[in-house]
Parts: sequence; C-alpha cells; structure tokens
Amino acid sequence: MKKGHKKTTPKASQQSAHVAGTDMMGQYRQVKAQHQDALVFFRFGDFYEMFYDDAAVASRELEITLTSRPHGKNTERVPMCGVPHYRLDTYLTRLVEKGFKVAICEQLEGPQKGKALIQREVVRIVTPGTLFETTGKERTLAAVFSAQDIVRDVVGVAFLSLATGDFLLAETTWANLPSLLAKFPPQEIVLPEHTAYDTKWQPQAFRTERPAATFAPATARKVLSQTFGRKFVEPLAASHRQALTAAGALLLYVKETQQNFLPHLKAPQPYRSEEFVFLDPQTQRNLELVENMWEGTGDSSVLSVLDLCHTRMGHRRLRYCLLHPLRSVNAIQQRHEAVAALLAHQRLRTDLQTALTKILDLERLTSRLTSAVANPRDLSALGTSLAPLPQIHALLSQPLASLLKSLHNDLDPLDDIHAEIQHVLVAEPKALAKEGGIIRDGVSVELDELRLIQTDGSGWLARYEQQERKRTTIPNLKVGFNRVFGYYLEVTKSHLALVPTAYTRRQTLVNAERFITPELHHFEDKMLSAADRSKQLEYELFTQLREQVAAQADRLRQTAHVLGMLDVLCAFAAVASTKGWVQPHMTEEYALSITEGRHPVVETHSDPFVPNDLALDEHTHLLILTGPNAAGKSTYARQTALLVLLAQIGSFVPAQAATVSVVDRIFTRVGAADFLAQGLSTFMLEMTETANILQHATDKSLVILDEVGRGTGTSDGQAIAQAVAETLAQEIKAKTLFTTHYHELAQLAQEIPGIANARLAVREEQDDVTFLYKVVPGEAQKSYGLYVAKLAGLPPHVVQRAKDLLATWQEETPRTVPELVAEGNGQGISQRIRTNGRMPLRADHPLLERLAGVDPLHTTPMDALGLVAELKKLADGIER
Repeated sequence: MKKGHKKTTPKASQQSAHVAGTDMMGQYRQVKAQHQDALVFFRFGDFYEMFYDDAAVASRELEITLTSRPHGKNTERVPMCGVPHYRLDTYLTRLVEKGFKVAICEQLEGPQKGKALIQREVVRIVTPGTLFETTGKERTLAAVFSAQDIVRDVVGVAFLSLATGDFLLAETTWANLPSLLAKFPPQEIVLPEHTAYDTKWQPQAFRTERPAATFAPATARKVLSQTFGRKFVEPLAASHRQALTAAGALLLYVKETQQNFLPHLKAPQPYRSEEFVFLDPQTQRNLELVENMWEGTGDSSVLSVLDLCHTRMGHRRLRYCLLHPLRSVNAIQQRHEAVAALLAHQRLRTDLQTALTKILDLERLTSRLTSAVANPRDLSALGTSLAPLPQIHALLSQPLASLLKSLHNDLDPLDDIHAEIQHVLVAEPKALAKEGGIIRDGVSVELDELRLIQTDGSGWLARYEQQERKRTTIPNLKVGFNRVFGYYLEVTKSHLALVPTAYTRRQTLVNAERFITPELHHFEDKMLSAADRSKQLEYELFTQLREQVAAQADRLRQTAHVLGMLDVLCAFAAVASTKGWVQPHMTEEYALSITEGRHPVVETHSDPFVPNDLALDEHTHLLILTGPNAAGKSTYARQTALLVLLAQIGSFVPAQAATVSVVDRIFTRVGAADFLAQGLSTFMLEMTETANILQHATDKSLVILDEVGRGTGTSDGQAIAQAVAETLAQEIKAKTLFTTHYHELAQLAQEIPGIANARLAVREEQDDVTFLYKVVPGEAQKSYGLYVAKLAGLPPHVVQRAKDLLATWQEETPRTVPELVAEGNGQGISQRIRTNGRMPLRADHPLLERLAGVDPLHTTPMDALGLVAELKKLADGIER
C-alpha cells in the first residue's frame, strides 16, 4: 500500500468460485458481501477464521499458516487460516498498522440443542484510526471538511482519540492545515468523497471517503446533540460551524464502525490556537521536537531529552506541550514556579515520581472499560493504579507553587472506586472473565454457596446424612450416588415405616428403597451445575463492576489529566536537576538575552559542548551569522529557537541565564531536501518556505534562516538573501538569526539599523585550522571550505588541486555583477564582465539594462523572486 492511500482488501467478486456449501459458509459469504473492503474475522469457537482471499492476505501479512477445508459435497477446498480469540488484540494491531480494515464477526449465542447455525454478526469494524485498546502508538482519527472550494480559505477539522476520549474542533485555512495536522498527526482522515486532498499534508494517514450526505450540517448537529446534548453543541454552531460539521461526520463514522464498542467520549472542545505558539511542519521537523529528521524516530529528539515521565499520561502530555508552547506569560510563569518548587524540594519530587511509577495508563484503561472490552486484569490494574492517589493528593497539599495547589484541588483520589474494585476482585484475577477465579469470597452469598458445594460437597452430604438420621430416627439411612439416578437417600425395607412423606421414591431394590428429598434435589442441581453457574455468576458480577466503574469515566479522565501534567512538571524538574538547567525570566518586552546557552540535544552527545551568548532587542533584532561550514552556525541558530520554545512550554533551559520575550510564532528555514517526487526542487522548496515566513512572521516572531539563496547561482542567491534580510529587518522586525556564506551581506549592518554581525571564531596556525565553536562579534573573512573538505575525507590530491584553482582565481580578483552595477550604474560594464567560456556583453544588452534599473534596497522578496526568473530568461539569450 502506498502511504496515504486506502489499503484494498478482497471483494466478494474476487473470491474463489463458490458452490453450495455448509450453512456456516453461507453465513460467512453474506457477511463478506456486506464488508467487501475489510478483512472479515469470523468467530468459530475459540478462533477467528478467515476464508478465501481474506485468508491468503492474512496468512501473508500475519505470517501464519494457510490451510484449507472441504467445501460441500464436491472436491473444492476452501483456503482458510485462523487466530486464537485471546490473541485478537495482537493480530488486529499488526493488520491495522499495515493499513487494513478488519470486520469482527462475533458469535452472539452459544451452541443450542436442536439449532444447527449459531447467530453471528459484525459487531465492530477496526480501522487505523479506531484501534484504541492496545498500548503503544497513540492513534488519532481526524475529519476534514469545507463547505467552500479548496481555493478559498476556511476549513473545519475535528480530532478524536478513542483511547483518551479527547474530541477537539478547529477551524483553520487550507494553508495552515498541514501545521494543524502535524500537531495531532492522524492515523486516519475522514473526508467527503471526491475531496481534493493533498498527500503532502499528512502522507502517513489512511484516508476514508464518506458520502457527502454524512457531512450535512443538520446531520452533524443532530448526531452531536443526541450524544452530548444541545448545551454543548449550540454554542459552537456559530463560531465553529464547519468544524462542527466535520465533528458530526466523524462521530457518525465512529458510531457505525464501533457500534456497541464505542468508548466514552468527552464533549467536543474548541482548539484555541491563539493560546499557543504557531509551529509549522517545517519548524517541527527542523527543530526535531518529537522525532529526529533523518530516521523519523524519537531518538535524539528534544522529546527524548525531556521525557523522564513515569506514566503514559505524562508521555502524551509532554508531547502535547512540546508542540503547543504557551503564549501567556502568566501561564508560563506558573509552570516555571511549579518546576522550581519541585526542584527545591527533591524529597517531594522523588516521592511523587515513585508514586507515579505505580500508575498505569488510566485513560486507555477507561476507554477499555467504557467500550466493554476490559478484562478482569484491566480492572485489577485500574485498582492498583488508583492505590497511590491518596498519597499523591497528600503530598500536593503542601503550600508550594500555585499550579501545584491547583493540581491538588483538581486531583480526585477516587477512593470509592478503588475500594469497590478491591472489595470485588481477587488480587490476581484470571485474564478471561468467563473462566472464573476473579471474584472474592463474601461478595455474593450465592457464589459462596456454589464454591462451598464445589469444595465441600462431601462434607455437606455427610452432615445432611447425619441430620436426616437424627430427624427420621432411621439408624442405617445413608446418602449415595450413581450415574443413572444421581443422588439418593437409601433406606432398608425394615425401616420403611419411618420414611417421612416428604421423601420421594426414586429407585426400588431387593432389600432397600432409594428416595430423593427437595433439599437433596436442590443440592444435586447445585452440585452438578455449580462450576458452570459459578463461572456465569462471576462474569455477571464482573460486568456489573465494570459498568459501575465505567460510569465514573469523567472522574477517571480528569484525574488522568492531572497526573499527566504533574508527571511533566516532575520531568522538567528532574531534567533541570541532572543537567543544570536554569529558570528563564519571561517578559513581554522585545528582548532575548541568553548567557552561556547550550543546545539541549547536542550537549548530550558532545563533551565538552561550547556554550554561547545571544542578545537581541529592539535596537538589534537581526543577527547575520557568518563562518565556515561545520563550525556551528546551524547548531547555534537552532539552539536559540529551542531555548525559546523550552522556556514557553514551562521548562527550564540549558543556559547560565536567560531572558526570553514571549513569541507568537517560530519559523525555521534550515537545510533542504529534494522533493522531486512532488515536483519541487531544492531551491523551489527553499523559496516556498521563505515566502511563507515573510508572509506570516510578525514583530513578535522568532525566525531562523539558514543559508537562504544557496540553492541557485551565486549572484541570484546573494540578491535574494539580501532582499529577504532587508525585509525582515526593515518591515517585519522579527527577532531573526540569519546564517549565510554570502560574506558581502555583512555590510548591511552598517547600512540598516537593527542588523548586527556575528561570526564563528576560528584559530589559524600555519596550515592548521581549528574551529572554536564560539560566536563572537564581527564578520567572517574566509569560508574555509577546503579545510572542511579535508576534514570530510576528500582525497589529498583533490584538495590540493582545489587549492591551486582557488589561488589562480583569487589572483584574477573578479568583480561581482552587483558590484559592477552599483559602481558604474550600467555604464561600460561590458568591458569589465568576463565569465568562463562567454564573450563580453554589449553595453546595451537587455540583461545589463535590467540590472542597472534594480534598486536592491527597495526590492521586496516577492519582487526579487520575479526578478530572478526574468534575469534567468534574459541570461539564456546571451550568445556563447
């Protein structure tokens, strides 16, 4: 399957030719005809069976044996394979992760005497976005809808996590849709059929098209109101109309696929993007926030450095925080104060983290409970996870930071739920609810009697025998049993006159009579059916407990949310403690000051790491950073962005001191990768991303631009780089770090207020060059490209040849076209321009005339892009 496309499954028309067969196979074919786009898991006893092409696909994908069985009275054999019912979750996960849909067809009744065919129905359809009961990858389901044409600018999006019950609504633009999807990467996206969906938005997602009628606003509001009530829906109808429609279509899809297995969902909540820093997909990727750029894994990401969480709720919350830096100074400071308190009270933090290690994934357990798929061990695990809550509640009662006090107030210890689970379930219940051995003694009088019968049946019979001898005064009365007549009371014929009238004759022998009494008959029924009845009763008691706990889903999820945030704050404090990070000072003034700052990821792999300072303010808001490749320019630039981001998520930062002004957006244009498969060259991608920054950055934004213009010719690239820098400095005035190899741009610091120069220090000793990785004021004089080539392992003779060529060219001291244009204003340029293999240009050549009319200081970036294309066209006409 190509990523981002539907996985196809065998259709009924593709199945092998059928002939009349068993009733069960006929039942299967009816089910398959209704679910042609899914693999059908057909319950047959203790296995889920797959047949025909479904079996071939499952056998290949799951690496299980493909076999066959006779079909009807002829010689045809039906291909088939199966998996045990108790391993359903494992095999479901493997298939869903490969992009398949799976229809679960269950037996709705047990075998019944005189009934040949067991009733079976599809009870659930599992898709990449709706599998929630297994641990591991967090799965999100999304719906995208716009009532307008894609060219226009409003799109509604709904996100739903069945594992946590979170249901978010957002309205955005088509241009910003990729950024939103990147923050909540969905495994599956639901769309109206025939929607023009761009695979670059979320290439990994499985796409499901639905009839346009399911996206009707009236239908959406109806299904949402029925589920959550009008009080939740009506206020959103005006502010999030299209998002509400997407949410309704999404909920309808989930109800149809999950049926009776739908977990408890939270009421839809608006996603308030204005509360968070805007991070486009490029910035998330370039800064390697949750996964590294090259392998796409979490290793060597910022998340991997910060993730000292002890719970799954904490892991999820930390990832959310990284992708949603706060913009409110007050909210940020509350987190900093909480981290400072946990850092100062190490014993408190240690006790909290020790307690947190005992808590499993409450959100996922709650979803399993509310969808009725939780087994006894899930419920027992929930009880175990609730045990530390009173201790955590007590620890947070200390008068520390305001955020910790708020968490204390919001934390529900859930004592009643814990007590009920402990009262009903044994300490280590079996995994299968219908196998018994899960309910404690004393919970049910009937269950206790059934167990007593099973464990003490002979004792009860002995006592009953003595009781009846005493009551009837028959001295030789005895209790017996045979397979034909069951239990009986035997009385010799010499004592028949003493037999009570309540005795019922069961069998006559030569010397005795055998009787049955109501008590013995009751015991017999209980004894013979005690095992089955006790298992059934235990299952009933378990389901009652499960329903009782599931009814408290809102309380459970509220507590899970509090624990997740507490876990994140403890992780922040632990990182600060072990790595020596400091609390940043937050301000709304235009200032960014970092003393001895370090890259949070690189410092873990580089010993020693060279720290650096940075100072930007309203007088210096654009720093042009020059220096050789591999000297640390990109690391320094990304480090700055990461320190600002860390500060705004509430973490301490790797620095000696830091003052951070809150930013509204972080943009990075770092590196480039060819997108040839999507029709984009490296340079086109670079220009597209740069244009996006110039269109959306504000004076409250932080911009990181690395080597703008390097994807094209030197003169073109330098012109574009200068135009971009001028626009950022003079018009936008965003805090900007601008790394470049165009050393000529350093002159802008003398011409434009707000621009300053910095360089990476280099020490030269004869032919030896040492990169010091220290940022100092000033501009670089050399690029040291030959030294970097030598470090990279270029053959010595190649490096030497490059040195010779460089020496020859430097002797010629050629002048650049911009220099000549500025100096001569286009007059006599033809006498001074020489290029390899080209004749001198005529003074009246259109290319020179066009260049002479360019004013670099008043050329916008978009004009510069157009100018490059125009000059390229003119240059193509130069005679060779």
